[in-house]
Amino acid sequence: MNRRLILLFMLLCVQTLVWAQDGQVIKGSVADAFSQEPLAGATVVIVGSSPQLGTITDENGNFRLWNIKPGRYNVLVRFMGYENYLFREVLVGSGKEVVLRAGLKELTEELDEVKITARTSKERPINTMATISARQLSVEEANRYAGGFDDPARLAGSFAGVASEVVNNGIVVRGNSPRNLLWRLEGVEISNPTHFADVISFGTGGITALSSHMLANSDFYTGAFPAEYGNALSGVFDVRMRTGNNEKFEHTFQAGIIGIDFASEGPLKKGGASYLFNYRYSTYALLGGLIPEEAGSIGYQDFSFKLNFPTKRAGNFTLLGIGALDSQDRDPFSDPKDWETVQDKEGYDLSLSMGAMGLTHKMLLGENTYLHSTLAASGNGIETAYDQLDDNSTLHKKERVNNDTWKYTLTSTLNHKFGNKHSNRTGFVLDNLHYNVDNREAIVLGNELTTYADEKGSAFSVQLFTQSMIALSSKFELNAGVHAHYFELNEEVSIEPRVGMTYQVGRNQSLGLAYGLNSRIEMIGFYLARQQTAAGIIQPNEELKMTKAHHFGLAYDINLTKNTRFKVEPYYQYLYDVPVVPNSYFSLQNLELDWFFNETLVNEGTGTNIGIDFTLEHFLTNGFYYLATASVFDSKYKGGDGVERNSLYDKNYVVNLLTGKEWQLGRNKANTLSVNARATMMGGDRYLPLLLDQSITSGELIYDYSQAYEEQEDPALVVSLGFSYRKNKPTHASVWSFHLINATGYDEYRDYEFNLKTGLPEKQFDRSIVPNLSYKIEF
Repeated sequence: MNRRLILLFMLLCVQTLVWAQDGQVIKGSVADAFSQEPLAGATVVIVGSSPQLGTITDENGNFRLWNIKPGRYNVLVRFMGYENYLFREVLVGSGKEVVLRAGLKELTEELDEVKITARTSKERPINTMATISARQLSVEEANRYAGGFDDPARLAGSFAGVASEVVNNGIVVRGNSPRNLLWRLEGVEISNPTHFADVISFGTGGITALSSHMLANSDFYTGAFPAEYGNALSGVFDVRMRTGNNEKFEHTFQAGIIGIDFASEGPLKKGGASYLFNYRYSTYALLGGLIPEEAGSIGYQDFSFKLNFPTKRAGNFTLLGIGALDSQDRDPFSDPKDWETVQDKEGYDLSLSMGAMGLTHKMLLGENTYLHSTLAASGNGIETAYDQLDDNSTLHKKERVNNDTWKYTLTSTLNHKFGNKHSNRTGFVLDNLHYNVDNREAIVLGNELTTYADEKGSAFSVQLFTQSMIALSSKFELNAGVHAHYFELNEEVSIEPRVGMTYQVGRNQSLGLAYGLNSRIEMIGFYLARQQTAAGIIQPNEELKMTKAHHFGLAYDINLTKNTRFKVEPYYQYLYDVPVVPNSYFSLQNLELDWFFNETLVNEGTGTNIGIDFTLEHFLTNGFYYLATASVFDSKYKGGDGVERNSLYDKNYVVNLLTGKEWQLGRNKANTLSVNARATMMGGDRYLPLLLDQSITSGELIYDYSQAYEEQEDPALVVSLGFSYRKNKPTHASVWSFHLINATGYDEYRDYEFNLKTGLPEKQFDRSIVPNLSYKIEF
């Protein structure tokens, strides 16, 4: 403590304060990245400012830089005995203060200042336990990058190892199904936070329910994740909410073609308490003819909030939540002359909901320990009713889906630093799962609906984990841990070791190696599937095991210049205990959407994903940036017949190129014009080939399952564009934006359908060109 006081006094003596006539505030806090202990006396400077703009943190680790003119800045944080931390591409506008949270990593040995390199907010994830296959996602990037559409899920599609679609925002990680991704919000697993989730495909949706006005920088993982993450096979999206401004009221209003947003934040009372909320209401009706007629009437809304209550002795309490409501309906075409496919004869009514609310408590237990606990409730529901006209224009019930799942979660994590060479994180996750499922379908139109699942119940899930980060030397670091997962419904226990190592090769390059065993519970409907037998109703899948996967990964990372990095990651994933139908091509690994599944499943399937990811990134410098990623991979699976085939998600390759340029315009160069573009080239969609002659003869679609996913559509080229203009005024900032997804009009394969006019089966494609013109004001 005496050393810190002396250092603080010395820095105060030498500090130079530079004042401008007007400008904005950059403020925030600096803490130990692992123990969260505030670091008093850390220096915070704006890189390249002349004369230098800088300050130091106070006894609580807080800092403030006054009178910063609008523009882009790199902000460097230094503290004796710790790695430097560099915030890149910080955007300062006149409408809102900028809040930065720096977590500094302690050095294992003292180094000369010239040897200390900066860990940046772009190169490495927030979680210090991550070894490889992890990236920090910036909210500002989601707003700026073309094709991001203010949607973190769509932004992730530009990262190496990820394939994305146009019609939906599903995240396909290294050949895995989107439903195998883990979504976490402030440390708690939640349902897919997306509007119209599980309508087009399990694990996908239309547009995020996570407003960019609410989000802080978050972590995204594509494999071999740390031991704290469970119930995930493909990747992890660890989302964080930012904390509202506790000193000043700030508001944002945004109106665009796809929605109206209003966000507000500010102090609740003296002592640092604050609020932050965002409400959004859809305005899809403004799209008019751009929405396909078969999509019908679409509406959605969402609300999210965070209330933060720091205390002097009892720690920090936070109440947060998110909720989303969706609706979609359409009447069938009444005139038989308009019937071209069966879809034209169908009418439907969809209602969906998603929500999560949690109370978190974070408390420092000395200088080296803190406890983070959360009590939460979360869930989602989908209710659909499909009806169909027969040839006599009589309307019949076709499908009814009522699927409600929710859970109550208690999680707690203890973080402790044994010293600068060893840190440990240990915790548990207790989930009480509840479900109410009633899924019915008419096998023959006009007959009574057949019940595929109809049950209410609950089950417990328990996850335990411990992991340590050990510095074996100043260059060699080991992350090791274990995760245990118990699921009451099938009474299975999965023990999952995780280990990762990094070796620093000089100042600007590193090598990494990681391994992890992971598992995931299937959607509850598969366990509840029922079959009618002579002996009565049975549920053949009640004891279905969790699907599991071994992840292996290597990484080589090099900083080519101070603003350009290159990274290459080869990987191998082996899946086993995958549910399959005996003596069939079918594997749950490839399932896109089926609420009416009641086949008998056995855990005898396997799968492999092998590939290599490349990333070349030039950080925003002098108004210019680019991000080039490429993934070459091979995804295979074995169904119940034991035959190895290409998986549904085996696109073979994905190449992304994002680039953009900013110009500072106007008086004092306070305004910003931004032009951004993204081009994606990837292998075509795989599909089940059709037995054409047999289908025509029978009048029903008959597929050649022996050749499942062997055929592939032509390669896809998707181009997206983004333009924005920010005008900074003394009391507010205005932003005009235009984003266009799929400017080239790429058609995504959907399926075969019979043309009712010709009597022949035809391939069906979806063409979604998604524009959004918006205006935002910050004040």
